[in-house]
Amino acid sequence: MNENVRKYYFPVIKFIYIMAVFLYYVVARNQGMAIISRNLFFMAGLLMAAVLFEIQDKKRHIFLGLEILFLVAVFFCNQGSLFLPMVILDIIFYFNLPFAVGITIYAGLLFTWEKFIPYFTLSSFLLILYFQNYVIIRHYKKQMEIYEQKEVSLKDSIDTKDNLFRKELEQNSLYFENRILEEKAGLSQALHDKLGHSINGSVYQLEASKVLLKEHPEQGLAIIQAVIDNLRSSMDEIRLILRREKPDKKSMALLQLQNLCKECWAKYKMETQLLMEGDTAQISEIMWEIILDNTFEAVSNALKYSKCSLITIRIICLNKLVRCSISDNGVGCSQLKEGMGIQGMKNRIRQVNGTLDINCDNGFVINMIIPFEITGSL
Repeated sequence: MNENVRKYYFPVIKFIYIMAVFLYYVVARNQGMAIISRNLFFMAGLLMAAVLFEIQDKKRHIFLGLEILFLVAVFFCNQGSLFLPMVILDIIFYFNLPFAVGITIYAGLLFTWEKFIPYFTLSSFLLILYFQNYVIIRHYKKQMEIYEQKEVSLKDSIDTKDNLFRKELEQNSLYFENRILEEKAGLSQALHDKLGHSINGSVYQLEASKVLLKEHPEQGLAIIQAVIDNLRSSMDEIRLILRREKPDKKSMALLQLQNLCKECWAKYKMETQLLMEGDTAQISEIMWEIILDNTFEAVSNALKYSKCSLITIRIICLNKLVRCSISDNGVGCSQLKEGMGIQGMKNRIRQVNGTLDINCDNGFVINMIIPFEITGSL
């Protein structure tokens, strides 16, 4: 039922009801045209007031007053008894009285005993209609308003969380950019402090050796040998600095997994959680590389096919092996078709004598087991 139907169907029913009662009076009584015209005028006023009472949300008390006034006029013409239940029910629901009070309309039988059957029938019919419109439909409207308010609240909450998440991403991005700049600055400073003086000294010594080689070749050669030794030492220092400043693959792998979880939510609104148990320091760089490649492949497949709302990445370090599982709460599948992605995952695991197991009965679960004593190589 669309909005226009909900708004106008009850006024239309009132219109039909008043016209039916009017026709009843015309047919039931043999009256002249002058009387019929007068009654039609009063009933038209009652019809207008009753319909506008339902349509207009504001100033309803005015139309209810007009409705009562025209009812009195129709009563004066001795033709208003069958309109009495409608006006009484309008008064009851205007003042939000309990629906049980509506049975008072049957009290009109005391004044219209000669019209017992039509009055009782129309009163019962009106009670059902008013109950449907003012009790059932009003309850439905209130529930819809509550649901709409909840929907708006949820949307606001999602927008708020999304804004907070974006701010966190920006902060994290700035944090990592600052870290990179700090590392670059540290590397530049270390190279300058450790090597600048040494290289400058070597240049000066070489300049001096050019002069000495003609007159004092032995001294010149000694200086050149000293420069060579100094440059070898400087190269060793360069290697040491680069080795020290080189990013740790293990830390980078963990950071990539964390960023993967954040990207899944930021781009696809997919909740992805990373759980780790045990001493992850035991995981070697080769193992991290396999875990990373297979995890990215598994998450990519879940986003494409599983229709899930949650992806869980769990890494557990045991005594002699690492267990990594990627699971989702999606639809799963009855029969697994292995494509190039799954074949690639299996090949990586085989190369390090590990095992890979896939379960797709309830969602999709990929279990990888990699031993610490790796005999294969990538």
